[in-house]
Parts: sequence; C-alpha cells; structure tokens
Amino acid sequence: MSVPVESFSHNRGRGRGKSRGGLGKYLRARGRGRGFGRPVAFTKRLVLEGEEEGEEEENEEAEEEAAAQQAKYSRRHLGTNADRYAEPEPELDSDGEPIVEPEVDLSAFLEKQKLSDDLGHSVSPLPEDEDDVDHSLDYLTAKITNFKGKTQQIDWDDSLENLLHEKTAAEATRELKNRFRAKSERLRTSGNNSARDRKKELSYVDAPPLPVAENERPKTEMERMEDFLDDLLS
Repeated sequence: MSVPVESFSHNRGRGRGKSRGGLGKYLRARGRGRGFGRPVAFTKRLVLEGEEEGEEEENEEAEEEAAAQQAKYSRRHLGTNADRYAEPEPELDSDGEPIVEPEVDLSAFLEKQKLSDDLGHSVSPLPEDEDDVDHSLDYLTAKITNFKGKTQQIDWDDSLENLLHEKTAAEATRELKNRFRAKSERLRTSGNNSARDRKKELSYVDAPPLPVAENERPKTEMERMEDFLDDLLS
C-alpha cells in the first residue's frame, strides 16, 4: 500500500533535523495572510492594537526629553556682544536735527567758590593760649642731650681702683668656692665606690716623699692651703 506523495510532502517540515510540523513561527514573523497581518518585532514588547496610541505618545515624550537633555548638555553657541557697544541713535527735533542738551553755566559757582577760598586764607590764626601750657616741667627736657657718637673721657681715681680690687677679690673667692665644692663632690662620690674599686686603690703603693733639707720642715696640709690662698689673693 503506497502513501500519497502530496499528503507526505505537505506534512513534511522544512530544514534539517526532525520536523516539528506547522508554519506558525514563519507566519508570525512574516505576517498572516497576504499583506494584512502585522509582522512581529522581536526587539519590542508585544503591544496590543488598542495600546498603539499610548505607546506613540510615550515615544514622543521620550524623544522630547532626550532632545531637551541633549540641548542642555551640548556645546553652547556663543553669540556676539556687539550690542553692548552699539551707540543709540540721537533724538531728532522737528527740523530733523539732533537734540543737544544746553551746557550748564558754572561761572557764577566758580566765582563764589573763589571768593570763599580768599576769605578763608585771609582769616588770621587764633592766638595760642599760654595758660594751657605747663612750664613747670621744662627742666626735665632741658637736661636731655644726645650722647650718640660722642666720646667721653673717664678720670681714673682711687675709688675706681678700690672697685677694681674688690671685683678681683670677689672673683677669686668665687673661683675658690667652686674648687672646694668640686673637690667635696669628688670625695662624696669616691666614698660610694664599690669594694672592687677600693681594693684596686689599696693595691697602689704611695711614692716616698721627696728629700728635703735638714733645716726645712715639711709643711702640713693647713700650711699648704694658706700658701695657696696667699698666692691666689695676692
């Protein structure tokens, strides 16, 4: 039994692979009928027939907003500033001549000003009131003299000599006190030495005294200190 060729060819799908049958997708993309259908726009939302007017209005509003934004952020078109320097045309009278404002006569004002200046210079100054000045302190300013750049000679007398000796003695006493203070500080710090340092000091051997003459007696510590003070103060 044979299958009709026409029915087999009509049900057979096109393209490679398994046939899915039907021409729905093809017809939806192409439009139904012979030119009466509306093709499908795959990049847009599916809009019904009653919503086309509203969509067109939204598209127009969107286009207007886009144009406004583009005009707002686009480059400005600079114009000319010639209108700032444009001179207005003069007003014309009935004869067609420009109207000129009359000049103000200032001769009378200048003459009056000149007379007032002359009177101001001619007025004598007021006399000074001597009672307002206190002359009891004039002796203070009379003694003030400028000694800058002037050399002065100092007479050396006995009082200056005594002052010099007192200054020298005070400086020597201050230096002596500083020496004793430093020595006492050194002795105080040496007393705090460790046992090892003391043992090291005991290991040292004192040198024998220098030979002296028979008629000379060795000086004590007090006598050597007195000699030192005598040499310092003399």
